[in-house]
Amino acid sequence: MRVLIAAVAAMAVPCGATQLTPETSRAFDHYTGLVEKQLSTGPNLGTGARADAKSAAHRGETVVVDAKIADVPVPGGLIHDWLGVLFIPGASMASVQAVMTDYDAYKHIYQPDVTDSKLLSRDGDRFRVFLRLYKHEFMTLIYDSEYDVRYNSPAPDRMEIVSRSTRISQSGEDHGFLWRLNTYWRFEQADGGVYAQCRAVSLSRGIPFGFGWLRGFLQKFPRESMVDTLEATRRAALAKR
Repeated sequence: MRVLIAAVAAMAVPCGATQLTPETSRAFDHYTGLVEKQLSTGPNLGTGARADAKSAAHRGETVVVDAKIADVPVPGGLIHDWLGVLFIPGASMASVQAVMTDYDAYKHIYQPDVTDSKLLSRDGDRFRVFLRLYKHEFMTLIYDSEYDVRYNSPAPDRMEIVSRSTRISQSGEDHGFLWRLNTYWRFEQADGGVYAQCRAVSLSRGIPFGFGWLRGFLQKFPRESMVDTLEATRRAALAKR
C-alpha cells in the first residue's frame, strides 16, 4: 500500500490548495482505460515491464519500471504509472489470496504508510475497503480513502485484482498530491512459487510554476515505495504458507 501515496508524496510542499476538475478526472479515466486495454490484451505478467522481468524476478530481483504508455494530456494534473514484479518462493495462490483479502490486517502488513484499514463490505468477489494513508515528506499527509476492489481467477493458477479509488480525502487543506488511484495486481503460480505483479496508476495536481525540480522526486519515491509494497506482500504471503 506504500505505493498508493508515494507516487505523488514528493510533491508534498505547501504550494496552496487546489481542486480536482472534471477535465482532469476525465483525462485520468481515459488513461486508465488505455492501461486496462493493454493489460487485457497483453501477457499475464510483464506488461509494461522490461522483457526479462519474469526471469529476473525468479532470480530474486524486485523489478520496478516506469510503465507510462502514452503522453495523454492532463489539464492541471499529472499521471504516474509504475509497475513492479517479484517472485514469492514456496507460496501458493491460496496463501497470497489470504493476504490480499485480509484488509483489516493491511495496517500491520503495510505500516507505517497505512495507519488504519478495514473491510467495509463484501459481495462475492467484490470488496469495499477503507484505508488511512500516512506520509511525511516535507510535510505530514494523511488521507482517508475508499476503494472498489474486484477479484477474478481466470484459471486455477492465476488471480487478478483491480482496485479503483472511489474517495480520497486529505486531512486539512487539500494540496492535490493524491486525487485518484487505480491499482492492478496479477498473480501467477509457477516454478515452485507465485509471481506477483503490481501496477499503480495515480493522479496528482500538476507541478506548480517554479517547482520543476520536483520531477526528480517523482522518479525516486514511487520506485522505492513499489519495492516496499511488493516485498511486504511477499513477507506476509510467506508467513501464511
